[in-house]
Amino acid sequence: EGLERDETLWHGRESVSGILKKNMARGSSSSSGQGTLMGVVFPCMANILGVLLFLRLPWIIGKAGILHSFCLVFVCCLCTFVTTLSLSAVATNGKIRGGGAYFLISRSLGPALGAGVGLCFYMANSIGAAMYFMGTIEAWEIAAPTMQLMTPGDLNNIRISGFLVLGVALVLVGGGIKYVARLGTFFLFLVLAVILCMYLGCLFGPAEGSVPYELEITDALGNVSIAEFVWGAPRKAWFIENFSPGYDEDQKAFPLDTSEYNFIALMALWFPAATGIMAGSNRSADLLDPAGSIPKGTLFAQGLTSLIYLSFAILYGCIAPRSTLLDDKFFAASSAWPLKEVVIYGVMASTIGAGLTSLTSGARLLGAIASDGTLPILKVFAASPGREPRLALLASGILCACAIAIGELNAVAPVLTMFFLMCYTCVNMSCTILHIVQDPNWRPTFRYHHWTISLMGAILCVWMMFAMSALIATIAVIFCSIIFVYAAYNSHEVKWGDGFQGMKFQLARNILTNMDLRMHTKNWRPQLLVITGASISTDGEDIGDEVLHIHDPELLNIASQLNGGRGITILGGVCAAKGKDVFSDGGMFVNSHARQKVLDGQEAMQQLLGKYNIAGFGRIVYTEDFSAGLMSLVQISGLGAFQPNTVVAAWPREWSNLGAKGAEARMQFIRLVQVSVVFQKVMLVCKGSNWPSLSARLSGCIDIWWIVGDGGILLLLPFLIQKHRVWQSCRTRLFVLADLIGDDPEVMQAECEKYVRDFRLQIEVHVKVVDPEDDSLLQKDAVPEPVDLEVSPEHVGVDEAGPRVRGEVNIIRQHSSESKFLKRGSRQGPPRRQDLPPFSPALRPGVLPTPPGTIGSLGAAPLNLESVVFGDSRQMGAFGGSRMLRPGVGNDDTFNSRIHRGFNDDTVNSRMGFINEQAVQHQHFMNSAEQLTSTQPCSEGELDLAVRLNAIIANESAASDLVVTNLPDMPPDESAFGYLQMVDAMTKDLKNCMLVRGTTTEVITAFT
Repeated sequence: EGLERDETLWHGRESVSGILKKNMARGSSSSSGQGTLMGVVFPCMANILGVLLFLRLPWIIGKAGILHSFCLVFVCCLCTFVTTLSLSAVATNGKIRGGGAYFLISRSLGPALGAGVGLCFYMANSIGAAMYFMGTIEAWEIAAPTMQLMTPGDLNNIRISGFLVLGVALVLVGGGIKYVARLGTFFLFLVLAVILCMYLGCLFGPAEGSVPYELEITDALGNVSIAEFVWGAPRKAWFIENFSPGYDEDQKAFPLDTSEYNFIALMALWFPAATGIMAGSNRSADLLDPAGSIPKGTLFAQGLTSLIYLSFAILYGCIAPRSTLLDDKFFAASSAWPLKEVVIYGVMASTIGAGLTSLTSGARLLGAIASDGTLPILKVFAASPGREPRLALLASGILCACAIAIGELNAVAPVLTMFFLMCYTCVNMSCTILHIVQDPNWRPTFRYHHWTISLMGAILCVWMMFAMSALIATIAVIFCSIIFVYAAYNSHEVKWGDGFQGMKFQLARNILTNMDLRMHTKNWRPQLLVITGASISTDGEDIGDEVLHIHDPELLNIASQLNGGRGITILGGVCAAKGKDVFSDGGMFVNSHARQKVLDGQEAMQQLLGKYNIAGFGRIVYTEDFSAGLMSLVQISGLGAFQPNTVVAAWPREWSNLGAKGAEARMQFIRLVQVSVVFQKVMLVCKGSNWPSLSARLSGCIDIWWIVGDGGILLLLPFLIQKHRVWQSCRTRLFVLADLIGDDPEVMQAECEKYVRDFRLQIEVHVKVVDPEDDSLLQKDAVPEPVDLEVSPEHVGVDEAGPRVRGEVNIIRQHSSESKFLKRGSRQGPPRRQDLPPFSPALRPGVLPTPPGTIGSLGAAPLNLESVVFGDSRQMGAFGGSRMLRPGVGNDDTFNSRIHRGFNDDTVNSRMGFINEQAVQHQHFMNSAEQLTSTQPCSEGELDLAVRLNAIIANESAASDLVVTNLPDMPPDESAFGYLQMVDAMTKDLKNCMLVRGTTTEVITAFT
């Protein structure tokens, strides 16, 4: 069968010859045989050569003069010419199916902007029909002034007659839309015949020479008078007279129009005459070669009609004086050869045909927009396949009737101009954007195009819009913006591969590569990496009616509620093969059914983010070992400045299991924390069984138990989570421990409140005084009443910028066998490190420190992973050994500076009795690999301290909705089992707890 058809070698993939045959079959089936002339040139010329050429161009020349008229006609034609170049480029960038200009715009600009531009184009077609019908009535008033329903020239006559013509047109179009479209060629030849008569009259003049002729003139009050006019063959005198503008000259052609015209106003009036360049692309489904015919035919039609307009702009200025041009409202007919009736009735027939074509195009365009589904509000106008859009035609008729109700063609044309300019602006911008973003699919075969030309065309369109009327232009932009937002909201499922996606990609790429990786403290925000186990169905049956199952679903609620920081969230699911080789027979990467489930799982992960309103990304890591998946997620998640800086994980439920399952859970948890420490990421452990859902509304307390320095993350997290509607009614309380002996609780209370105010946080401050002689909190039935100390008014938390925050100072008598390490004021110097219990910093009084020497900086990168994992233990005392400095100690008045200096000043350290060992280069969580596998219980000393600390916390926060506190480090001699036992004892009887381990980076600042 041939090498390319070998099923064993290519696994049934299609051969190149088969692909080529299918492509040829698709191309041949989509053609209907119309060529460039009949399919593009004639329709475009029929739409471009409109009523304004016959009814307004001589009057515009009388107002603006030959020079200004030529310039404004040239500017309008230049705008449409540049847009034609852009349209040709879009039309040659791939095969075009049915849908015409709207298809080109929407598939290039995207569903959202395409819908807005499509609606503008639809409204332009519908309002354009009104302009044509009003031109028909004006011509009819001149042809038969005695056969009018009301007084000729009266606005009501134009309105009522226009409504009647519109009604007949709707009946005709509704009876056969497809037949109306075929009459375009007939109407075009009729227009060309009229234009030929106009040329002959202008070039040769009347047969009897310059003979005056008389016309009836109606003034603004309805009085009729007879005026005499003259015209003839081109004359130099008339050319000189009409060369300069006469904007202030009186005109009698339109007595009810009292507007003051200038160059810009007349350009707005004339611009609709230059439109119609998209008529050929509207017939793309009927063309033999759309990509070849649309550029050639549209450029030819636009160029020829531009020459016609520019030539008449000169000829009319040479064949009559200014008064004739300003007072004869149908001078194009008066100057025609051989009879003016030829032009009058020809114009009437052609304008009716153009109006019918505009109604047809508008109805089909609205039906196409409704069928795309990007604007659900318009779905009622969608037509069934093979049927004509009757309701869309009715909507076009209503819009057309509203424009006719204006009654004045000079007022309708500028409104029509705005909608066309909006459409042309977006066509030009689409080409510019597609080139700038270097979209790989942007490969137009049209050679005479450059993106700078499209950019200049877009700028020209915008200038014309705002120069004509800033108010109407603003309204048009707002209208398109509303449609854009509405369509963007409803078009998530529409995937057209548009240019805006490429623009977003390039914008994101440029921002990402230029962002500073070292984020300033003011800009720090939690970028969450939520790590959880995941399972997918690989046996043909879904898990719980879902392809994907998340092991810790409560983390999704937590991640959503932490979105107040507006950082990026990455949901990472680790799907372990549980010891089975993923490439073995039946493995998820070899089995065909399992491979599909793998793809479905990735899609389900992204859908899960949308379900929980999480702004971010989801990814499943498939691996044979769970720990390897954890390592991969922490190390490679994110890009550049969007790398996660906070790891969120759930408390291991099986930690107390002494079997293999418990050992695996403990190792996974410890490894995850250790990797987070190595890569300088905040670790956030969520412990609790009753996390609130997104629909819950809490009004309790969020309690912060600040034990050790963490860069301020402990204060920042409650502030961010309180932005979510679940927590926004909760109170936030800060608890700090102090010694009964050696600490002044009133001073500490005042200093804590000032510290909180400096950071602009609405937090209640509570100083808990620990009495080493009292262990009543450890007794189940004896919970003493807190003792309130009287605090002077100046020490109560009064914030000038916010509400009054009332704090409290309580005494808790706490006895400990290690009380000698809790007491201060010893003059024997700081105790040795080996004499300290590993978790004693938890009860160090008066602690509000930050890590010494590391404010606003990152630690040095480790030389290798082993030196960090198995290096020196974390410095003791750096986070727990400092004391709240008293006023007057040191020279710096700020609290944070005094604390920072206290960590480095040996004199102050000695006086305060705080432990200040030489700082190690790196800080660690675990110290040896043996800690992972050992099941040795927690030592009595550490467990006792954890229990006593829990008694203090639970006494105040047992009923709180959330407790946020520090995650302790692993003592050097404790096993993973013992460490988790200690942490579990410390957080016992708390509803929901966040255990946070910060980094050496300051994440909150008091400065502007």
